[in-house]
Amino acid sequence: MLKKPVPPLGYNEEIVFEVDEIEIARSISQDQLSNAKMFNSRYNYAQTLNKNIAYLEVGVAYGYSAQMFIDATNASSADLVDLYNDAFQIINTGGARPDFGSKTHEEYIKDKFSYHPNVNTIKGNAKDVLPTLNKKYDFIFLDMEAERFVVRKFLSDCSKIINVNGIIGMTSYTNHDCILYGGHFQVYQSINEFLHFNKNWSVDAIILEGLGFHDIYIKKNS
Repeated sequence: MLKKPVPPLGYNEEIVFEVDEIEIARSISQDQLSNAKMFNSRYNYAQTLNKNIAYLEVGVAYGYSAQMFIDATNASSADLVDLYNDAFQIINTGGARPDFGSKTHEEYIKDKFSYHPNVNTIKGNAKDVLPTLNKKYDFIFLDMEAERFVVRKFLSDCSKIINVNGIIGMTSYTNHDCILYGGHFQVYQSINEFLHFNKNWSVDAIILEGLGFHDIYIKKNS
């Protein structure tokens, strides 16, 4: 179905788009892109990050990305938020669901990171968990819902608990999924909107993912 482009939403505006409508994303200013880097993998980007970071991940699944970032940065601490209900499909890892044995999903993650003294699992819906966190992080990785206003709220909540020079990363930086489920992926619009209204942030990196579900990493500069 052909989509009718409609203007981007106003600040904190919420409307329900018709099935034949698609929101035009706001443009990211050139100033916010001037120091952006591009990578061909999440792993290569992880190698460039600062060491000893305080790390937060939302949407842990089986811990592949968490382990990559925690190990690459020798993270001083890591909080891993997930429903821990094993409701996840691996898209592009080439792997399958790991064998939990007799463990629950959360127990599997705890065991996976038992080598690290400061990895903490937090079981719950991120919509409820993020507003309750009372510590600051250097790096927050979001791999979860792509619904427009959920992403907007997550970015707002995360921006309050990130340190200056800290980074928020997000998967599925695209506006449409024509591969897995069909329909809109509204991360693209939400990220661009956040940057439009928060000029003290800039794009740190974009990772080109094989199926087009690119990662974007944005940095708080002040």
